[in-house]
Amino acid sequence: MVDKIKVENLSCCYNKKCVLDSLNINVIQNEILSIIGPANSGKTTFLRTLNRMNDLDVTYLRKGEVYLDNDNIFNMNMENLRKRVGMLFAMPIPLPMSIYENIIYAPKRLGLILKKSEQDAIVEQALRDASLWNEVKDRLDSSAMKMSGGQQQRLCIARILAINPEVILFDEPCSGLDPISTAKVEESMIELKQKYTIVLVTNNVKQASRVGDRTAFFLMGNLIEIDKTDKLFISPKERQTEDYITGRFG
Repeated sequence: MVDKIKVENLSCCYNKKCVLDSLNINVIQNEILSIIGPANSGKTTFLRTLNRMNDLDVTYLRKGEVYLDNDNIFNMNMENLRKRVGMLFAMPIPLPMSIYENIIYAPKRLGLILKKSEQDAIVEQALRDASLWNEVKDRLDSSAMKMSGGQQQRLCIARILAINPEVILFDEPCSGLDPISTAKVEESMIELKQKYTIVLVTNNVKQASRVGDRTAFFLMGNLIEIDKTDKLFISPKERQTEDYITGRFG
């Protein structure tokens, strides 16, 4: 097993209030690492640190390092980092344009492609990988705003895949979706780990147990426990982990 991401002594604060404290964790290549924990545990802060979205907040301070392969992400060009690490948010945010143009927008802006045939190939492959091609292949010129919520979320996944990242960050990707749409997004994640490394933040412990290869439990800015998902859910080492996954708190 190869570490794709290594986090060393990471502490993150907003307005001098720390929300992550000396975090040490790794993410293995081509795994789904699920991160669970109650509100204000630092889960989303951790996720946003991995592609440096927190840098946009003037109140944010960080100590520690994060390595993508052997590259320190805080020494990387921001555009290069965002090409390598994509992020999907809780609510789908399609662009007000066609399905086709949504997917090809980023590659065109980045100057990755020129020919129409190359664009067509990228759109089809991204939609196939997001388990959406069969549903929209006959209406690629239709507005993305007319898609269902679940389809819009998978479109946003396809939009990330179009730039061929190495890591995909999922921040509560199914929080606003119905069970059928949730199942389709989860199926997409399981398929995607064949090509990508995935970090999933979720408040749904059942979702973590369904899709995660490993699961980490965060509490009040600390990593309490990390283990293979089936082991953590069946026989957690820490009482706090057991209390959370059995619904005693959180």
